[in-house]
Amino acid sequence: MKNSVDSRIEEICFSPEKLKTLITKKLSDYRPRTYLFSKETSVPAAVLIPLFFKNDQVHLLFTKRTERVAHHKGQISFPGGRKDDSDRDMKFTALRETEEEVGIKPEHIRLLGRTDRFLTNTFFLVSPFVGWFEYPYPFVISEDEIDRLIEVPLLHLLQPDTFEVKPLTKNGQKWMIHYYHYKDDIIWGVTGFLLSNFLSLLFDEKRPDVFRDK
Repeated sequence: MKNSVDSRIEEICFSPEKLKTLITKKLSDYRPRTYLFSKETSVPAAVLIPLFFKNDQVHLLFTKRTERVAHHKGQISFPGGRKDDSDRDMKFTALRETEEEVGIKPEHIRLLGRTDRFLTNTFFLVSPFVGWFEYPYPFVISEDEIDRLIEVPLLHLLQPDTFEVKPLTKNGQKWMIHYYHYKDDIIWGVTGFLLSNFLSLLFDEKRPDVFRDK
């Protein structure tokens, strides 16, 4: 693991145009892989990895879930959820759920690409999309689903001392759980992996595989 962030990467974190160009270059022709730990029937879902520019640097938007939601109570997530039967595709799901949870309208999001799909231990097969929106934004938060919003600088997430990996065994499956620390919050679980995957695709950040052999 590097001891500091490369100066080229640091420069990109302070330039929205350079970052958007990099994402488009990396993801425009990218064929997402699918990470499965089981072949059991899964529920399709989608999330948005939302990027914006604030205080002269790029940030990512996360949500802290309430204790009233059905799954992943109290955890930090990207906006998103399960696909409705009426949704025409996964992109539509990601944009619809983002508007429902935090109030960002689809027409205000510029989609830049998609990253790898991941099967959660609750059997949701999550398709992530990367999007950009202009900040500040008049967020409208779903109080039943979202406790609060968390705005994290991209550069912070690339610092070596921000990231750690811990093993976990659940239902016979061995996982390598990815953790990111920001102030008093911890981003982990499926969101930690999706974040690691995004950073790996974008900046060639090498992260341990989320799965271990049984």
